[in-house]
Amino acid sequence: MKKKIVSVLLTTAMVATLAAGCGSSDSGSSDSGSSDSGKEMTYWSMWNSTEPQAKVIQEAADAYEEETGIHINIEWKGRDMKTLIGTALEAGEDIDLFDDDYMRTIRNTQEYLTDLSTLEGEEEFESHVMPVILDKAKSWGDGKLYAVPYQVYTTGVWYDKAMFEEAGVTDVPTTWDEFLDVCQKVKDAGYNPITCNSDSATLIYGFQLARYIGQDAVLECFNNGAWTTVPEAKKAAEDIATLVEKGFFSPNAPAQYPDGQNEIGFGESCMVLNASWIPNEIVQNTGTEVDFGFFPWPSVEGGVDGAEASMVGAQGFGIVKESDMQQEAFDFATMIATGDYDLEMASSVNSIPADTENTEWPDAISAAEPYFKEMTKAYDWAVGLESNADFTPVITENVVKLIQGNTTPDDFVQALADAQ
Repeated sequence: MKKKIVSVLLTTAMVATLAAGCGSSDSGSSDSGSSDSGKEMTYWSMWNSTEPQAKVIQEAADAYEEETGIHINIEWKGRDMKTLIGTALEAGEDIDLFDDDYMRTIRNTQEYLTDLSTLEGEEEFESHVMPVILDKAKSWGDGKLYAVPYQVYTTGVWYDKAMFEEAGVTDVPTTWDEFLDVCQKVKDAGYNPITCNSDSATLIYGFQLARYIGQDAVLECFNNGAWTTVPEAKKAAEDIATLVEKGFFSPNAPAQYPDGQNEIGFGESCMVLNASWIPNEIVQNTGTEVDFGFFPWPSVEGGVDGAEASMVGAQGFGIVKESDMQQEAFDFATMIATGDYDLEMASSVNSIPADTENTEWPDAISAAEPYFKEMTKAYDWAVGLESNADFTPVITENVVKLIQGNTTPDDFVQALADAQ
């Protein structure tokens, strides 16, 4: 029998909502007043205060305070969250909830998180979460849910349709050879075929290796340090080296976030492999309108995965188990992840709605919807290559060197093996 939603917020804002539709750090705070109830909650956010996600969250926080009298002190930490939160939790910082990529939230900080099944309304909330997202999240928690997913994403190659048309590209590539042909045409048209940011360079190597051997084998290679004994590990590096040798990467790649992806908005580069928040970020950062197309990372000869396999995920709210406001934090998080606020988030930032009751995708990312519906294999972020926080800097450093042409495929795999 489903748990009844009995908290103050869920009996007011949440229940009504469910019924209706159911780079850099910015350390500023939205602590602008005291609450009528005298209770306050501290929330560390992965967003910068000027981003559209932050505006939706702040609006929800204001509504939450009006309904409950509980004031939310929001610390806008930006993308530095992924390096800050672990240390902060270990040090016992006064944090009630935070958000980050839901995989990092669960896998890297689970020991500090609340098992959400202990909270009122969790079972009702689960009925609004996409099965592919819920199943993934629970797989990292031994069957338990430790994060509230929101702002769902899918991943693939986002490209400027106008550049494809100018280059004479009429069909999106589905194989590696077709991809190389498209890159050559785009280069001949005067554009950098591919751009990327240094903080997401691991996606390119992760996808290429997974196309050969699948994510489970990638993780086995990763966990066992078998880089020099798995032939495909070197082959994937050789493929990336081919892109470098042919001049298909932007000369600035990998650039600091968000400079690499912004090259598309500035009309310099054509394609970027990243998540479905990219179109919105590029438009917001550059002030230009781009008609984005989409295609999955191409398959490779003799490989095991293709368009049916992609990184899919979400951002996730983690509720700190040492907090004395676990229920209130959960109520606020689910308020954002469902109903009207979920719709507002999706429309404001061109993201996939998280609530299964909200089915319409924003136009800016609609090109990915047909592929998303056919996806049967869900990769982890970076296909698992960032699942160990201690090793992430090592693999990132070496993938960056590979894309810059500053290492060979042999030296690349050897460096990874030596580091483990």
